[in-house]
Amino acid sequence: MVNVKHVNPTVRGQITIPKEVRRELGIKANTKLKIYIENNRIVIEPVSHLDLLFKDIEEEAKAKGYTEEELCREIEMAREKLVKEIYKK
Repeated sequence: MVNVKHVNPTVRGQITIPKEVRRELGIKANTKLKIYIENNRIVIEPVSHLDLLFKDIEEEAKAKGYTEEELCREIEMAREKLVKEIYKK
């Protein structure tokens, strides 16, 4: 069963992530977190290095005038090339 922790938001909507949760997930003071709503729940999770990399790539592509579709196509082609190189297919 999930170990449920209860927290109360402050007047400004801030919450404290309990120490046990921070320790279990390796969350430090400088850990980037993302927050979103999923199925009427608030989800908070650490941002992966890949998330940060893709954010940087997306920002650079937008600055150069690429559309989201063009960016997705380029990422897919790069992924396919990498998989072929790794698995020699």
